[in-house]
Amino acid sequence: MRKLNVLVAQYPNQDAVFRIVPARVEAAIARAPASLPPLEFSWCATDDPAFGERATAADAMIGFRFPTDQIKRPGSALRLIQVAAAGIEHLLPLDWLPRSVALATASGVHAPKIREWAAMVLLMLHSRMPHFVTAQRAHQWSKAYSSHIAGRSALIVGTGGIGGSIAAAAHGLGIRTTGVRRNIRPTRHFDAVIGLQDLNDAVASADFVVLAMPLTPTTRHIVNADLFGRMKPEAGFANFGRGGLVDQEALRAALVAGTLGGAIIDVTDPEPLPPDSPLWDAPRLIITPHLSCDDPESYVPRTLDLFLDNIRRRVEGRPIRNRVVRSRAY
Repeated sequence: MRKLNVLVAQYPNQDAVFRIVPARVEAAIARAPASLPPLEFSWCATDDPAFGERATAADAMIGFRFPTDQIKRPGSALRLIQVAAAGIEHLLPLDWLPRSVALATASGVHAPKIREWAAMVLLMLHSRMPHFVTAQRAHQWSKAYSSHIAGRSALIVGTGGIGGSIAAAAHGLGIRTTGVRRNIRPTRHFDAVIGLQDLNDAVASADFVVLAMPLTPTTRHIVNADLFGRMKPEAGFANFGRGGLVDQEALRAALVAGTLGGAIIDVTDPEPLPPDSPLWDAPRLIITPHLSCDDPESYVPRTLDLFLDNIRRRVEGRPIRNRVVRSRAY
């Protein structure tokens, strides 16, 4: 079999945590099964004038941000694009994607890290840490008691790789989990699963409401003033998905009004959050800079393992993992 040409799309100022370097590629190939076809890796910056030509000459490509308008070219050899992230909202709409090219996400590579982070967030929300952080900033000695976390309930909106890991962390703490997804079916780590149409009613009984779904035009501001108004006044809120899922002014207003117990968000809209955003000063809110899933030691290796497996599957004519279904991407 001829060597397959594989392109690593590098965008400028990429964080080192996500940088794919030759040594990591060599290590991933060494870990791969013997059935992996021979590969020839090359690298190209996404702002290189030759990027489009390099991309369409490759058999497979891995990257996060790239100029989509340069992918759809006549006679392209490209058959697989591996996105090095779980979300693809920055690539929507997919009108640029040729039918002959399979697009896959890196859903699931975050699992070990997000499970630890989720356990921490749930414990912090339950133990009223956002309250204590706010009190400390105000130089106040303000007590807020909490009981055992076991037996509490978590409503997790999104049941994919990240949502499943959050549910696993919740189970480890004795928390009952309900997942929210488009199509209702039994899902691992969830005690129950409901449809999106039932979200408004379900939030009223949840001790924790956690977002772990992708951002699309239909999910933007899915959590808004109305939804915050339906939550328990003592409920904890967390966002592991995307900042655009939440009406941030509604979140701030709920915290200021005291109708929400506390919140911890790892994502904002926009990112980075501007220094003059009023969200910084919202009470009982902890903001982290979009890093809950990012493990500098294992993120890239796990993503490369997935990518190489998908290359092998594509060559063998088998379904690839995490393939994006066009009809569900909008």
